Amino acid sequence: MTTLRDIVKYLKDIAPQEFTFQGRESRVEVGPQTERDQVKTTINRVTIATYASAKIVATASQSKANLLVTHRPLFPFAVDRLTGLDLIRARLLAKNYISAYVIGSAWIGVEGGLSDSLVESLDLSNVREFMTYGDYDQLVPIGRECEPPSAMNHSRLVNYVAEKLNIDTVLFAGDLDNDVGRILVSPGFYIDMPEILSAKQQDIGTIVTGELSPEIRLLAKEENLNTIELGAFVSEEPGMKRLRHQLSLEIPELNIEFVESAPLAKALRPYSEDMK
Repeated sequence: MTTLRDIVKYLKDIAPQEFTFQGRESRVEVGPQTERDQVKTTINRVTIATYASAKIVATASQSKANLLVTHRPLFPFAVDRLTGLDLIRARLLAKNYISAYVIGSAWIGVEGGLSDSLVESLDLSNVREFMTYGDYDQLVPIGRECEPPSAMNHSRLVNYVAEKLNIDTVLFAGDLDNDVGRILVSPGFYIDMPEILSAKQQDIGTIVTGELSPEIRLLAKEENLNTIELGAFVSEEPGMKRLRHQLSLEIPELNIEFVESAPLAKALRPYSEDMK
């Protein structure tokens, strides 16, 4: 018999709390909060996804899962009341006795986590960890510094990345004709001003990530950094698929499914076939 406590302990072992940054900690968001209650909660079926959308929560309910594990939280910040979609998702989880666990930012930089999974999916040469300040007064990895697969300019790199990940579009800012040097690969939406300035100081010329805020994209442009944004969830999916595989090996008696998180938006070319 596998309990919620068994799974929480394993997830905290592979993504330790001390690797947390930007306040995105791992925790049980919905379900038993104390170790005593978690030990009493039996888990037979697990759904793993990048983000707990309403569709993902409904899928977990339909498959009779006992636990939903995600990278992005249901509730990014503390709330004193639930409304709208948050209330609907929380009610659906509670009604079907589904606990929800968010693995948080620690899963970004640990060995075998989101960063390593994305680097392997892109078939890049991993040089070293790229560090940022964590929540516990120490430097923690937020990505990987990599070498390109061969000599190429950014136009070729953009096509290479899209082909490797089987995606139709990416968001690029920079100079397509520039040769590619060192690349920072950092999944998700975590790149901020300190990482841009640090990348510049370390002679990194290109950042591959999930999403950037408009202000950070502009800062990167001003610092002559090329950026490739893969879109919401795309950069995180390989690592969440790997998590499903790792958990299956660790606890083979569990029935575990991975559910893809559909992109939030699609890039279209006006007055083209895309619009018909």
